[in-house]
Amino acid sequence: MLLKGFLLLFSIAQIAADFKSIGIEQAPWQASVQINDKHHCGGVIYSEDIILTIAECVRKARLELISVRVGSAQENAGGTVLKVKKMRLQVLGLRPNDVAILQLRSPLNLNGGIQAIPLATELLVPGTNASVTGWGQLSALNPSSKVLLRVDVEIQDQLMCATNNALKGRLISVGEICAAPAGEIPYACQGFVGGPLVADNRLYGMLSWQSACDVLNKSGAYANIAMLKGWIESTVKLINFLRIA
Repeated sequence: MLLKGFLLLFSIAQIAADFKSIGIEQAPWQASVQINDKHHCGGVIYSEDIILTIAECVRKARLELISVRVGSAQENAGGTVLKVKKMRLQVLGLRPNDVAILQLRSPLNLNGGIQAIPLATELLVPGTNASVTGWGQLSALNPSSKVLLRVDVEIQDQLMCATNNALKGRLISVGEICAAPAGEIPYACQGFVGGPLVADNRLYGMLSWQSACDVLNKSGAYANIAMLKGWIESTVKLINFLRIA
């Protein structure tokens, strides 16, 4: 208990150094996926009418209750809010890293604060620097941030990450990659789920579904976008071709 308490205090002390509040122009692809007009998960702008997020965030929600806010660094204010027209889930959307494709009812006006991000085509190697953004909790004791945050992370060795998470009862699938901040910071909390993992202005991952903060859980697991690129592109092409009503 003393060790865990010390780690928690150490984590909170490092928050200011490792978290940065940013303007939307620094992550113009960021979206807030909202249910009942409240932020629920992060999302990513794929195109003028397509948003990507983690399936578990939306699979149980009624379609008419789902909306997306873009163009704002505020969790529940500013920018543009659009309703979702259709939703497509990867497989059944039951795995923590399954992705959901949301089709908006009307297209976005892409501009300086609202931009699509290209998908990665290759895997990141361990040691690569990246960043993740969202409105997550800074610690288990604090509420979610109301302003957009960015944390710098480093890609972790997959085998080591899988082993460490297996000891805590969390299985890392082949469709996930791991990244961690420099400090022992419990950044991968509920509000960050669906947040984009970005390097060189390309989307490499989205934070997988997690339900709690844990000061001992340093690495976050992300849906591996390079492995999902084919499914995402083919599904979006089908949506556009069929003009699904």
